[in-house]
Amino acid sequence: MWNRWANTDDENLRFCWLRAVEWGNWPAFVSQPVVPIALLFWPWKSVVFTTAILNILWVLFIRYRIVIVPLAYWGALFVRLKWIACPLAAFFLYRRGQTGVAVLALLWPVAVMIFGPMLAPKIGIIQEMFMQRLGYTRKEETQIQR
Repeated sequence: MWNRWANTDDENLRFCWLRAVEWGNWPAFVSQPVVPIALLFWPWKSVVFTTAILNILWVLFIRYRIVIVPLAYWGALFVRLKWIACPLAAFFLYRRGQTGVAVLALLWPVAVMIFGPMLAPKIGIIQEMFMQRLGYTRKEETQIQR
């Protein structure tokens, strides 16, 4: 788990910025290893639609209201599973003869990266929320900038 005291102020600032970018469209972000596996079991339209709806609900009701540092930290690690999930799901879908869906499974992280910014968050606001959760106050943030 991320420890504010074990890192420099610059590292904490960078950590908060990265988590803010991910938190802005959290469901789409964490869907990177999940969607390819889901495509093995459910129709692609349902999976994509569900992911889009969850992301829209996130944007409307959660994004600027709460941040959870441990969830953001572990989510960033969880998403690394995409390097296993995407190729494996694509392989199995291709073997089933579902070439188009296999391509979608393989390139899902690219789709998230392209379409995620459509609901572009105000990163600074979310970053500030993360900084506050780590215990920084406005006065400390001003000193960091100097």
